[in-house]
Amino acid sequence: MIRRLARAAALSLLLATTAAFGADYTMRSGSLQFAGVQQGERFEGRFERFAPTIRFDPADLAASRFDVQIELASASTDNDERDEALKGADFFAVATFPKARFLTTVMRRIDATHFEADATLTLRDHTVALKFPFTFETTTSGARLTAKVTLDRLAFGIGAGDWASDDDIGHQVEVTVELSLVAKP
Repeated sequence: MIRRLARAAALSLLLATTAAFGADYTMRSGSLQFAGVQQGERFEGRFERFAPTIRFDPADLAASRFDVQIELASASTDNDERDEALKGADFFAVATFPKARFLTTVMRRIDATHFEADATLTLRDHTVALKFPFTFETTTSGARLTAKVTLDRLAFGIGAGDWASDDDIGHQVEVTVELSLVAKP
């Protein structure tokens, strides 16, 4: 009888732990920010509208997946002239390409809270493979996902042509992700 109770308690603990870690998540709050250099000065911006679909289980990384849709017209740098230029044909071309898509494929564990994913980012009809290092920490009310990655804007055809030189606009764009997540019921 005691063995059965111990096994039942262990099974209950295992199921509770799995439920706490492996889940589909929705975003409670979050930010998707970017930073670059224009005419030697650093600028920062953010996407106001993006929709992440998060399935993450550190015990089953093969079934884990991030799929994020980003509304490019929601880019804001708090500079009206720059923001209008970003929406135009030389940069995001939002009339033709209104959304970007980030999608993970394979995930690897680095340690208890640090992971790396092989991913693709599709922007302006250019799909580029990238490594996506991130942290995933469970909290009492869900989870927290953070990441930072550097992209080359020219790989996506952003600012090509007259803007291809990095004299006016740097090629490297730093992207920072901070998400507060809640597990779906």
